[in-house]
Amino acid sequence: MKNINLIFNVLLSMAVVVLFALHFSGKKDDTSDTAANVAEASKNLRVAYFNADTVRENYELFKVERDAMEKDMKAAEDRLVDEQKRFQSDVQEFQQRAEFLTLTERENREKRLGQKQQELMQLEQKLSNDLADKEAGVNKRIFENIEAFLKEYAKKNGFTYVFSYVPGGQLWYTDPALDITKDMLKHLNEKYAENKKAGE
Repeated sequence: MKNINLIFNVLLSMAVVVLFALHFSGKKDDTSDTAANVAEASKNLRVAYFNADTVRENYELFKVERDAMEKDMKAAEDRLVDEQKRFQSDVQEFQQRAEFLTLTERENREKRLGQKQQELMQLEQKLSNDLADKEAGVNKRIFENIEAFLKEYAKKNGFTYVFSYVPGGQLWYTDPALDITKDMLKHLNEKYAENKKAGE
Protein backbone atom coordinates (compact mmCIF):
# COMPACT_ATOMS: atom_id res chain seq x y z
CA MET A 1 0.00 0.00 0.00
CA LYS A 2 2.83 2.39 0.84
CA ASN A 3 4.34 1.84 -2.61
CA ILE A 4 1.03 2.60 -4.32
CA ASN A 5 0.61 5.77 -2.23
CA LEU A 6 4.15 6.82 -3.16
CA ILE A 7 3.47 6.25 -6.87
CA PHE A 8 0.22 8.22 -6.67
CA ASN A 9 2.02 11.06 -4.93
CA VAL A 10 4.69 11.04 -7.67
CA LEU A 11 2.01 11.11 -10.39
CA LEU A 12 0.11 13.90 -8.66
CA SER A 13 3.32 15.87 -8.23
CA MET A 14 4.07 15.43 -11.93
CA ALA A 15 0.59 16.63 -12.83
CA VAL A 16 1.00 19.73 -10.67
CA VAL A 17 4.36 20.48 -12.30
CA VAL A 18 2.84 20.07 -15.78
CA LEU A 19 -0.09 22.36 -14.93
CA PHE A 20 2.33 24.88 -13.49
CA ALA A 21 4.37 24.75 -16.69
CA LEU A 22 1.31 25.23 -18.88
CA HIS A 23 0.01 28.09 -16.76
CA PHE A 24 3.29 30.00 -16.70
CA SER A 25 4.56 28.98 -20.13
CA GLY A 26 5.25 32.63 -20.97
CA LYS A 27 8.03 32.84 -18.37
CA LYS A 28 11.43 31.38 -19.21
CA ASP A 29 13.46 30.14 -16.26
CA ASP A 30 14.94 26.94 -14.81
CA THR A 31 11.58 25.88 -13.33
CA SER A 32 9.79 26.05 -16.68
CA ASP A 33 12.62 24.03 -18.28
CA THR A 34 12.15 21.33 -15.65
CA ALA A 35 8.38 21.40 -16.08
CA ALA A 36 8.78 21.14 -19.85
CA ASN A 37 11.05 18.13 -19.42
CA VAL A 38 8.54 16.48 -17.08
CA ALA A 39 5.69 17.24 -19.47
CA GLU A 40 7.66 15.72 -22.34
CA ALA A 41 8.52 12.63 -20.32
CA SER A 42 4.91 12.18 -19.21
CA LYS A 43 3.73 12.09 -22.85
CA ASN A 44 5.31 8.65 -23.04
CA LEU A 45 3.88 7.54 -19.71
CA ARG A 46 2.53 3.98 -20.06
CA VAL A 47 0.69 2.29 -17.24
CA ALA A 48 -0.52 -1.28 -16.67
CA TYR A 49 -1.90 -3.18 -13.71
CA PHE A 50 -2.47 -6.71 -12.47
CA ASN A 51 -5.19 -8.06 -10.21
CA ALA A 52 -3.40 -9.15 -7.03
CA ASP A 53 -6.25 -11.42 -5.88
CA THR A 54 -6.27 -13.26 -9.20
CA VAL A 55 -2.50 -13.71 -9.09
CA ARG A 56 -2.74 -14.97 -5.51
CA GLU A 57 -5.37 -17.54 -6.53
CA ASN A 58 -3.74 -18.71 -9.76
CA TYR A 59 0.03 -18.42 -9.37
CA GLU A 60 1.17 -22.03 -8.94
CA LEU A 61 4.09 -21.19 -6.66
CA PHE A 62 1.76 -19.26 -4.37
CA LYS A 63 -0.74 -22.15 -4.29
CA VAL A 64 1.97 -24.71 -3.51
CA GLU A 65 3.49 -22.54 -0.78
CA ARG A 66 0.05 -21.74 0.68
CA ASP A 67 -0.78 -25.47 0.88
CA ALA A 68 2.59 -26.18 2.52
CA MET A 69 2.01 -23.37 5.04
CA GLU A 70 -1.46 -24.71 5.86
CA LYS A 71 0.03 -28.17 6.51
CA ASP A 72 2.74 -26.67 8.72
CA MET A 73 0.13 -24.65 10.64
CA LYS A 74 -2.03 -27.76 11.12
CA ALA A 75 0.98 -29.77 12.33
CA ALA A 76 1.93 -26.98 14.78
CA GLU A 77 -1.66 -26.70 16.05
CA ASP A 78 -1.92 -30.50 16.47
CA ARG A 79 1.35 -30.60 18.38
CA LEU A 80 0.26 -27.75 20.63
CA VAL A 81 -3.15 -29.33 21.28
CA ASP A 82 -1.48 -32.66 22.18
CA GLU A 83 0.89 -30.93 24.60
CA GLN A 84 -2.00 -28.96 26.14
CA LYS A 85 -4.06 -32.14 26.60
CA ARG A 86 -1.09 -33.87 28.23
CA PHE A 87 -0.64 -30.92 30.56
CA GLN A 88 -4.35 -30.80 31.43
CA SER A 89 -4.26 -34.53 32.14
CA ASP A 90 -1.28 -34.05 34.48
CA VAL A 91 -3.08 -31.19 36.26
CA GLN A 92 -6.24 -33.28 36.73
CA GLU A 93 -4.24 -36.24 38.00
CA PHE A 94 -2.46 -33.98 40.47
CA GLN A 95 -5.75 -32.46 41.67
CA GLN A 96 -7.24 -35.93 42.21
CA ARG A 97 -4.22 -37.23 44.13
CA ALA A 98 -3.17 -34.01 45.91
CA GLU A 99 -4.82 -34.88 49.23
CA PHE A 100 -2.93 -38.19 49.37
CA LEU A 101 0.49 -36.62 48.78
CA THR A 102 2.88 -35.36 51.41
CA LEU A 103 3.61 -31.65 51.52
CA THR A 104 7.01 -32.19 49.86
CA GLU A 105 5.52 -34.38 47.11
CA ARG A 106 2.79 -31.80 46.49
CA GLU A 107 5.31 -28.96 46.26
CA ASN A 108 7.49 -30.96 43.86
CA ARG A 109 4.52 -31.82 41.64
CA GLU A 110 3.35 -28.17 41.65
CA LYS A 111 6.85 -27.08 40.69
CA ARG A 112 6.98 -29.62 37.82
CA LEU A 113 3.53 -28.52 36.60
CA GLY A 114 4.66 -24.89 36.70
CA GLN A 115 7.72 -25.79 34.61
CA LYS A 116 5.55 -27.73 32.14
CA GLN A 117 3.21 -24.77 31.82
CA GLN A 118 6.20 -22.50 31.14
CA GLU A 119 7.54 -24.97 28.54
CA LEU A 120 4.10 -25.09 26.92
CA MET A 121 4.02 -21.30 26.60
CA GLN A 122 7.56 -21.30 25.18
CA LEU A 123 6.61 -24.02 22.68
CA GLU A 124 3.59 -21.99 21.56
CA GLN A 125 5.78 -18.92 21.08
CA LYS A 126 8.44 -20.93 19.20
CA LEU A 127 5.90 -22.54 16.85
CA SER A 128 4.32 -19.16 16.20
CA ASN A 129 7.71 -17.55 15.48
CA ASP A 130 8.78 -20.43 13.23
CA LEU A 131 5.59 -20.14 11.18
CA ALA A 132 5.94 -16.35 10.96
CA ASP A 133 9.57 -16.69 9.79
CA LYS A 134 8.62 -19.29 7.20
CA GLU A 135 5.72 -17.18 5.94
CA ALA A 136 7.99 -14.12 5.67
CA GLY A 137 10.50 -16.16 3.66
CA VAL A 138 7.79 -17.48 1.33
CA ASN A 139 6.34 -13.99 0.83
CA LYS A 140 9.80 -12.60 0.11
CA ARG A 141 10.49 -15.29 -2.51
CA ILE A 142 7.12 -14.76 -4.21
CA PHE A 143 7.57 -10.97 -4.11
CA GLU A 144 11.05 -11.26 -5.64
CA ASN A 145 9.74 -13.54 -8.43
CA ILE A 146 6.92 -11.13 -9.25
CA GLU A 147 9.18 -8.09 -9.04
CA ALA A 148 11.80 -9.69 -11.33
CA PHE A 149 9.13 -10.62 -13.86
CA LEU A 150 7.51 -7.16 -13.81
CA LYS A 151 10.84 -5.35 -14.28
CA GLU A 152 11.59 -7.42 -17.35
CA TYR A 153 8.01 -7.27 -18.62
CA ALA A 154 7.73 -3.49 -18.14
CA LYS A 155 11.04 -2.88 -19.89
CA LYS A 156 10.15 -5.16 -22.80
CA ASN A 157 6.68 -3.62 -23.25
CA GLY A 158 7.56 -0.01 -22.48
CA PHE A 159 5.53 0.38 -19.27
CA THR A 160 6.50 3.21 -16.94
CA TYR A 161 4.44 1.89 -14.00
CA VAL A 162 2.75 -1.42 -13.18
CA PHE A 163 0.18 -1.20 -10.39
CA SER A 164 -1.17 -3.93 -8.16
CA TYR A 165 -4.98 -3.77 -8.12
CA VAL A 166 -7.15 -5.12 -5.30
CA PRO A 167 -10.92 -4.53 -5.30
CA GLY A 168 -11.69 -1.95 -2.64
CA GLY A 169 -8.05 -0.81 -2.54
CA GLN A 170 -6.48 2.48 -3.61
CA LEU A 171 -7.36 2.17 -7.30
CA TRP A 172 -11.10 2.65 -7.75
CA TYR A 173 -11.25 2.24 -11.49
CA THR A 174 -9.10 0.28 -13.90
CA ASP A 175 -9.35 0.08 -17.66
CA PRO A 176 -9.51 -3.62 -18.66
CA ALA A 177 -7.34 -2.79 -21.67
CA LEU A 178 -4.45 -2.14 -19.25
CA ASP A 179 -4.86 -5.45 -17.37
CA ILE A 180 -1.78 -7.68 -17.73
CA THR A 181 -2.88 -10.28 -15.15
CA LYS A 182 -3.47 -13.09 -17.68
CA ASP A 183 -0.14 -12.51 -19.40
CA MET A 184 1.61 -12.23 -16.04
CA LEU A 185 0.18 -15.51 -14.74
CA LYS A 186 1.06 -17.31 -17.97
CA HIS A 187 4.72 -16.26 -17.70
CA LEU A 188 5.00 -16.76 -13.92
CA ASN A 189 3.49 -20.25 -14.07
CA GLU A 190 5.67 -21.22 -17.05
CA LYS A 191 8.75 -20.07 -15.12
CA TYR A 192 7.60 -21.97 -12.04
CA ALA A 193 7.06 -25.14 -14.10
CA GLU A 194 10.56 -24.77 -15.61
CA ASN A 195 12.16 -24.32 -12.20
CA LYS A 196 10.18 -27.24 -10.76
CA LYS A 197 11.23 -29.50 -13.65
CA ALA A 198 14.87 -28.43 -13.30
CA GLY A 199 14.72 -29.20 -9.57
CA GLU A 200 13.45 -32.74 -10.06
